[in-house]
Amino acid sequence: MVNKVLQARLMEKKRTSPELFYDCVDSPLGPLWIVAGKEGLSYLFIQETESAFLAETERRTGKYPIKKLKPLSRWRSILDRYFSGERIRFDGPLVFLEGTAFQQKIWRTLLQIPYGTVKSYQWVGEQLSMKHAGRAVGNACGKNPLPVIVPCHRVVRQDGTLGGYTGGLGIKKKLLGLEGVL
Repeated sequence: MVNKVLQARLMEKKRTSPELFYDCVDSPLGPLWIVAGKEGLSYLFIQETESAFLAETERRTGKYPIKKLKPLSRWRSILDRYFSGERIRFDGPLVFLEGTAFQQKIWRTLLQIPYGTVKSYQWVGEQLSMKHAGRAVGNACGKNPLPVIVPCHRVVRQDGTLGGYTGGLGIKKKLLGLEGVL
């Protein structure tokens, strides 16, 4: 019974999900797979292989994206400039296809953290008038569908230590090093 319910939800998701396109950007972190629809960028995956990336995209959206370079050329250029050391402000358009309304508020708040600076989990909570939401902020950072673009790597513990990072602390250190923080 449960499988039929899940299958029905996936089929509904497939019918209502926008058409998605993807491309791969070479970076110092390894291959970055970007996924966007006509409305904006929705995912950035740090995956070694195209097959792993496609499987993860299908798991999250219920469909496979189509490889098309033109709709993503702007994002390729922006990411190339970022990894070349240019002070980039990622300003969308971004479309969150997952996450609760609260998580999406947190992700939008992270976009306010300037290049080359860090803020604490508590600071992010305070921006949402929720001073003690540090754990919830950390959980939302861990589910961020657009790492690098939505800069969860710029969020650290109140004492200045790095905290965690879904892609691993090595990637967080590389990103902060690139931005001149470490």
